[in-house]
Amino acid sequence: MMNRNWTLWRNDISRWMLQLGVIGAVMGVGYLVYGGLKGYFTNPIDPARVSMVANTLAYFLYCCGWLVGLGLIGVYWDWRPIGITVFLTSIFSWLIIPFVFAAIAGSNTDLTMRGIDALRSFLTPLLVASFVQSVWAFYEYWRSGPNLKRSLKNVGQLVVNIQREREREKRQTRRALLTPFSPCWKLPVIDKLMCEHCPVMKRRRPCWKLKAGCQCNPKIVDLVLADMAEKMGETSWLMSSPLLEWRKGQKPPCHRCSIYLQHQQIKYDWFAPIAFFSPPVLLFVFWERYQAFYFQAVQWMNQIWIQIAFTPPATFDPLGLNNPTMMVYAAIFLGIFAMVYFVRLVEFVVFKLFL
Repeated sequence: MMNRNWTLWRNDISRWMLQLGVIGAVMGVGYLVYGGLKGYFTNPIDPARVSMVANTLAYFLYCCGWLVGLGLIGVYWDWRPIGITVFLTSIFSWLIIPFVFAAIAGSNTDLTMRGIDALRSFLTPLLVASFVQSVWAFYEYWRSGPNLKRSLKNVGQLVVNIQREREREKRQTRRALLTPFSPCWKLPVIDKLMCEHCPVMKRRRPCWKLKAGCQCNPKIVDLVLADMAEKMGETSWLMSSPLLEWRKGQKPPCHRCSIYLQHQQIKYDWFAPIAFFSPPVLLFVFWERYQAFYFQAVQWMNQIWIQIAFTPPATFDPLGLNNPTMMVYAAIFLGIFAMVYFVRLVEFVVFKLFL
């Protein structure tokens, strides 16, 4: 099941966009500052080449600006002043960039202005995105009133925390092995007395596959309560249909169900270690393919560097990466990076997409 509720996985996507944009912006701005400190903007060997590099970095920083702007607003969406804060900060940066970069470059020339325009291209998306968010925040404030208090509560996680506390109190010493294929009636958050009368268990299919269970479907809850009442000799038990009437005709709220969240936690506990150790194993198995891919990637990067370097390179390997030592270092770095983000990907798929 895939939950399409944007609020459940907006933060993760926005955080990834923000991280990618910040990394790219730091690289682009750092390269411009490096060119200014080396004097390429004041005493260039090839002015046309420096101008071309500045224009290329302007397009690159423009894309990074959109990633950072949208990522910031997405991560801090619930904090309404984020738009006006980013907008004012961008305006201030827009005004002081000419003076700062001219001081770094050494003089204010036409090429220096190209570098300033490249830096300002990063701020343009920030100004647009923050301005739109500020207008929307002002409209919401005007429409809802200044005294309205909003509080976001993750009901599903709260239920899981309560169930975990109850499990600690029970102090169970033995527990059956739980796998991602374990059905709902074998999970520790299930009351065993209810399982004896649950029609889901009788059908031998877990509730998340039937899209109905003892936490969301009023008919199943009524059947369970009726069987339990009959067994205990009670006739005046309150049926659940009036209490759960609001859920009829809607999607089953699996993302708030303690049973399904426990199932997803078990799935994560199984797949996260596999995802963590798979990159080094795959790198070892496909080492020859990695070598071929690495040298092709280095050749491609050298070609890009030849195009964006402030001065024409004197060697065929200006980056100094075309050797076995750097290949091993790159493998170690890529392996660690992949190990971390493979686990994050599993977390996103399991707890945000609910697959």
